[in-house]
Amino acid sequence: MNNRERSEKLFKAAKRLYQEMQDEIESAEWNLAVRKAQEVVEFVLKGLLSEMGVDYPKVHDVALIFAQEVKSRGLKVEESFLNKILEISSDLSMKRAPAFYFEEDYSEVEARDAFESAQKVLSFGDAFLKVLRGEEKMELK
Repeated sequence: MNNRERSEKLFKAAKRLYQEMQDEIESAEWNLAVRKAQEVVEFVLKGLLSEMGVDYPKVHDVALIFAQEVKSRGLKVEESFLNKILEISSDLSMKRAPAFYFEEDYSEVEARDAFESAQKVLSFGDAFLKVLRGEEKMELK
C-alpha cells in the first residue's frame, strides 16, 4: 500500500467514524461521542501525514508532528489554527480512554464541543488534502 492509498483509507475511516459520532450524539451517548471525536481527529491527521509521506508514530496524538511538518514544508496554515489543532488533539487524546471505559462521565455540552472540534478538523483535512494533491490552491485558516 502506498501513501496515497493509506491516506484514502484513513480519510474513509474518519468519515465513517464521523457518522458514528453523529449517531452517538443523536442517541445521547455522550462518552461514545467523545471517543469517536478523538478517533476522527486522529485519523484525519494521520491521513494528512501519510499523504505527505511521513511515517507517523503509532500513538493517538500526532498533532505536534503534523504542525512541525506543515511548518518545515512552508505550507500556509495560520499559526492560530495549527495551535487549535494541537489543542483539540491533545484534549481529545486525554479524554479517549476515560470516555471509552466510563471512568469519566462526559456531559452533553462536552460531547457537542468534541463533535464541533472533530468537525473542524475533518473540514480542514478535506480541504488540506486537496491542497497537498495540487487540486486546489488556497490559504487554509
